Amino acid sequence: MKRRLAFWVLFVPLFFSAHVSAETIKAGYVSRDLNYLPFFVAQKKGFYAAEGVQVELVFIGGADLQLRALVAGELHVANINPDSVILWDEKGGSLKTVAGSSNAAPYYLIGGKNFKKIEDLKGARLGVASLTGGATSILLGYLKSKGLQHPRDFSLAVIAGGTPARLTALESGAIAGAVLGVPFADMAIDKGFNKLGDTTEVIQAYQFNAVNVNPSWAEKNRPSLVRFIKAHIRSLRWINDAPDQAAEFLTKEMGMKPPYGKIGVDYFVKHKVYPSDGAVTLDGFKMNIQVQANDGLVKEPLPPPEKYLDLSYLKQAQKELGL
Repeated sequence: MKRRLAFWVLFVPLFFSAHVSAETIKAGYVSRDLNYLPFFVAQKKGFYAAEGVQVELVFIGGADLQLRALVAGELHVANINPDSVILWDEKGGSLKTVAGSSNAAPYYLIGGKNFKKIEDLKGARLGVASLTGGATSILLGYLKSKGLQHPRDFSLAVIAGGTPARLTALESGAIAGAVLGVPFADMAIDKGFNKLGDTTEVIQAYQFNAVNVNPSWAEKNRPSLVRFIKAHIRSLRWINDAPDQAAEFLTKEMGMKPPYGKIGVDYFVKHKVYPSDGAVTLDGFKMNIQVQANDGLVKEPLPPPEKYLDLSYLKQAQKELGL
């Protein structure tokens, strides 16, 4: 009897905490690629469950659509480039970036098989995820450094679905070129498409993907958001510590064909794209702001990154994890 009583004294509180405290957080993703690998790992490997939080990953194939869903309360977490947050807040909004996810933007400019050099893109149509922010800002900034400006020299076609969708559009001939992330750029090159440039030549530090929230929800649900970020950090650390297993996961669970899963994970780990502690790169965030200023969307003097950040949730999560 004493043994049974001791069992229930120890077990019941754990059961109660893990199940009754759990609630569903809706987190958006744009595509099933490396930038969203940490969220799928956290779900499939049980990191969310271990932290007592249920997460529903919601496919929304564009950062602008995720932003609207976040503002409307249809999403609790938008896993998008913080450029959208910067622009929204400059218009009077109050969204916040609370953690990092992809702290660099490894993009290659890939051209169709008949486009051998950057100058060939004059008059062509290029594929983008949206008209501003993220990979589009990177594309425009890179081409501007090479003497090509929009809309004078080329047009843009919005293609929802992230890098995989842009590769498909390139293969179909719907667009003449696009910036493609690793390893989709490698796939394109292997299929005979042309590498026209490496955007990291121009933009090296950049907060490409991040965890973003609406404070009106976050402040009321701090424990849940902290648990979400703790699971996110555990996922990031697992990927960095076990890149071979992460590559296998990418192949098996997300449909990335070998050897590209390994190529992509190895690149992200080697170049520290995934922050093992969930941190935001402040130097990168400053570049996000600068890029928007270059496009005339943010006015001088440039505001500090802290205007768009609330790292209190991240710091609490790190503390609870003993980091």
